[in-house]
Amino acid sequence: MRKFRSILSHICLIFSGVFITLVILNLYNPTMGFLTSTVSVVYIILYCLTVIALSVATVADNRRYAHHMRQRAEEAARWKKIGVTAQRPPERKEH
Repeated sequence: MRKFRSILSHICLIFSGVFITLVILNLYNPTMGFLTSTVSVVYIILYCLTVIALSVATVADNRRYAHHMRQRAEEAARWKKIGVTAQRPPERKEH
């Protein structure tokens, strides 16, 4: 699920960039008619801002999670190394 959310966040970020580009093109050349009403422009801008916020939060969460998992793996490797080098007392065999 985390991978799906990550991929979806990146796709949403790309689409919001496309929408922002359309808004800018519409501001410079309104005769092309990319966006026909003021209300649609406002909704698209709000959509893009929320998608960007969601995408950035998800990507940041994924990076934090990856950093945390990398630290856990390093710590586990350290403990494993300590466990291997430490001498264990000899086993006593009872006859």
